[in-house]
Amino acid sequence: MFKIGSRVVYRSEGVCVVSDIRSESFGMIGRAEDYYILTPISDNKSTVFVPVNNEKLVAYMRALMSAEEITEMISELREQRMDWIAESRARNAAFKEVLALGDRRQLIIMLNTLAEKTDEIKAAGKKIPTGDLNALRRAEKLLYDEFSVTTDIAGAKDIIRLLRGELTLNDK
Repeated sequence: MFKIGSRVVYRSEGVCVVSDIRSESFGMIGRAEDYYILTPISDNKSTVFVPVNNEKLVAYMRALMSAEEITEMISELREQRMDWIAESRARNAAFKEVLALGDRRQLIIMLNTLAEKTDEIKAAGKKIPTGDLNALRRAEKLLYDEFSVTTDIAGAKDIIRLLRGELTLNDK
């Protein structure tokens, strides 16, 4: 169970603070449930309600990782890639799903794939498809937002360098 004041990552909302745990009733007369009340640090005017007893949704709440844990996970996933989908609409749908879930492991694998493909496209002198570029930037931002809370990473552009082993992290 998370405590008030804990910082967590929640799906594509990114890093959030558990600002409260309270009982709420949303349209169900006489039936209140306990909720984690999350406030995204990137938008403190937004609120996310996660039912405490909904194991599936609570499973999307993850504790922040240390620099050592991040480095270990990246090393483990460094060579993993998604199957490349040739058709851009289907590929963008797959990227959108990974981004919506915000699972850091899948984001890293997606970024490994996108970084490799964009390098190939650039080397061929071609333009990177907009959907691929947008997915790459969004994934970089999600990982940067999470990793920057506990480590000394300098910017979202450093995420690719980190995945390639060109950068090391330290705890803040």
